[in-house]
Amino acid sequence: MQRGSDFPGSGKPAAPRLWSVTAWALLAVFSAELALFWTSTRRHIAWVYPRWFDQLQYLREAYGGYDRMRAGGFIEGAGRTLSTVSPQGSLHGFLALLAFSAAGPTRNAALAVNLFAFLALQAAMFLAVRRVSGSFAFAWAALGLLAALRSPWSDSAGSAADFRLDWMAACAYGVALAAAVSGNGFRSTRWAVVFGVAVAVALLVRHLTAVYFGVICLGLLAGLLGQPDRLSRCGRLLLSGSIAIGISGWAFWRSWGNIYRYYWVVRFVGPESALRDSHMRMGSYARWLSSELLFHQIGAAAALLGLAAGAAFAASARAARRREGADLFDLEPVRAAWPAVLLFLAAPAAVLMIHPEKAPQPLNIMIPAATWVIVLVWMRLARRTTRFAVVATCAAVGSAGAALFAGAQLANPIAPDMESEYREINALADFLYFRAEEAGLSRPRVAVTRIFDGLGAELFEVLGRERHGTTLPFVATLPTGLVRDVSGDVMARLGASDFVCLVTRAGPSWPFDREMESMLPEMRSWCEANMRHDGDLDTVEFSVSVYESRSLAPARAGRGVDLAALISASAVGPAFAPAPVPEAPVITAPPTVFWTTAAEFRYVVRAAYSPVTFHAQRLPEGIRIAPGGEMRGYFPSTGRFSAAITAENARGSAAADVTFLVSDQPWDAAITPPGRARIGVPVEIGYCAFDSRGTLDFIDVTDLTTARFVDRLSANDDERRNWQGSFRLTLREPGRHRIKMRFVRYDPEGAGAYTFLDREYDAQAVP
Repeated sequence: MQRGSDFPGSGKPAAPRLWSVTAWALLAVFSAELALFWTSTRRHIAWVYPRWFDQLQYLREAYGGYDRMRAGGFIEGAGRTLSTVSPQGSLHGFLALLAFSAAGPTRNAALAVNLFAFLALQAAMFLAVRRVSGSFAFAWAALGLLAALRSPWSDSAGSAADFRLDWMAACAYGVALAAAVSGNGFRSTRWAVVFGVAVAVALLVRHLTAVYFGVICLGLLAGLLGQPDRLSRCGRLLLSGSIAIGISGWAFWRSWGNIYRYYWVVRFVGPESALRDSHMRMGSYARWLSSELLFHQIGAAAALLGLAAGAAFAASARAARRREGADLFDLEPVRAAWPAVLLFLAAPAAVLMIHPEKAPQPLNIMIPAATWVIVLVWMRLARRTTRFAVVATCAAVGSAGAALFAGAQLANPIAPDMESEYREINALADFLYFRAEEAGLSRPRVAVTRIFDGLGAELFEVLGRERHGTTLPFVATLPTGLVRDVSGDVMARLGASDFVCLVTRAGPSWPFDREMESMLPEMRSWCEANMRHDGDLDTVEFSVSVYESRSLAPARAGRGVDLAALISASAVGPAFAPAPVPEAPVITAPPTVFWTTAAEFRYVVRAAYSPVTFHAQRLPEGIRIAPGGEMRGYFPSTGRFSAAITAENARGSAAADVTFLVSDQPWDAAITPPGRARIGVPVEIGYCAFDSRGTLDFIDVTDLTTARFVDRLSANDDERRNWQGSFRLTLREPGRHRIKMRFVRYDPEGAGAYTFLDREYDAQAVP
């Protein structure tokens, strides 16, 4: 049979028209898959809090890149995502940035990256199977088999419903395998180049694949050395490796230290290594690996589909009585594909056997190679059957795969009791977000007394961004890590928190959890005596009592957010509906903003009860405001300017005046000292600072009278150019106190790494 024929046994090259029809058919299939996935994800997945911890890191990096793009353009945003030093991978933020640029910064758009990775895998495998078999029918069957997989559509950790690296890496790994197979044992320089590029992308997506590809390349090299044309083929393998290293080497050079700590220190020699070690022996690992790969990664449906198709090919060959005749198509490319497929399957299995933590998520990288094993077995069984049998069987596989994919997308994977829990967690996150807005907190501090993926400062930050449109960076005072808090300052951390989520029921998983469980009576008594109780949350998996600091500014009389009301409202309406707002907006932006004529003004107006749309009147010439509250432009001169700001949400509107104090200095700072302070009662020190270069870093607060360092405030990413806020100072001794606030910026171009400005005032503490 000639390579390139449209069906087995035809002996004719595929016509350009057939390729054109196939391309349009693939586009239609991919579009349908994307539409189904997008709709399903929006309704069933994207509204749920980011589960399984790792999503939080990747989503925060992705949203940070988008914010940088909005401020400085796509190039600056791309630079932010690619310069983030992550030990796991380097491309997730950049790929999400592309999705956000097209569809907006939502979880749905982030998860769409997983689907596009899957489409790339389907396209690569379609072309590679078509090249090996010479059959479009087998290529469509391979497409259907991939669609029938269980793991990507299972709504589990590492699936396409999880914005982390596992599924993206599996797809990139599969694309590299398709390129290796298409090269027919490195007999083609063109395909060697494609393979090198594909390997580079896989390395950038997940750095751990470098170990897999190291094993694979050694195996390929050993096999090629025994071939007659070994020099040219080994040369092409070397070319592929050089291209892969040349494209991806920068990422490994940049993050080598983090990679070493994350994969070696934490997993093998650090204090957490014993907690992560599964202590699984080789025999147990082999049984677990086989079961996990077959039933949870590939899935029973896809496995049965593969068996049924194989049986159909075998039966049709037997019925055709062609065992003594010529093969239906050339088996040489099929035999040439086996070494690469088996190496791509065995390499991660061997590496993960050595890895002490036997998590199921990394195993999905073996899915593409396992799928190739099934397809190659099909080709072997179908070599002496009829063209009609091949087309009919492959059509059945493709149709069944499409039906399984559609069924997986249309079904709601969330049980009713878990949906209720997810709704209530969203309500808790909404409450903390709204309450922090009411109190004017720029960095609300939260203590959570369990390590639980449904609670935590990073979780509240990401949910706030997704549900309310703006980022409010929550700071975790607790937990401190997986192990026990050896510093012994748990109670001090509670006292330094704006909010405390006191977990009263949850299964302990880590030493820190067990410590918190033993301290529960003491912590509850302290919270009741020193904080305000906001309410309770009781779900299937945990119960929590929510407290807030008594020093937080209360909401206006007759207004404000209520936890119980939000929890009650969360049970009403579609789960994927936008977050409800409790009241008309309250503008919390400081009445005075400090800036300069030396640089572009960038400032975000804040208001409680987001999402909020802003408008302004009497803005200075050259200054404009976006609907999200961001002001930008250049002030025409120094002096004092004012504007009227209006904020609107679904419940109403509010207005406030803002005064702009404009100087010609490159950076400056000012404070608004309070009046007298009562001993033991916090007072608010207002502050504002600006830096035209955007390098504001932190503020140190010191009591010069007692020679006591009080606190350090760190600037958020969006506060490095213009920073307004307030600091709560509590004086414990009567009399006069000289308070100094040192405003510090990182200044690598100056005489030293840091430059600073000091602002001082005298505070009088009375009983």
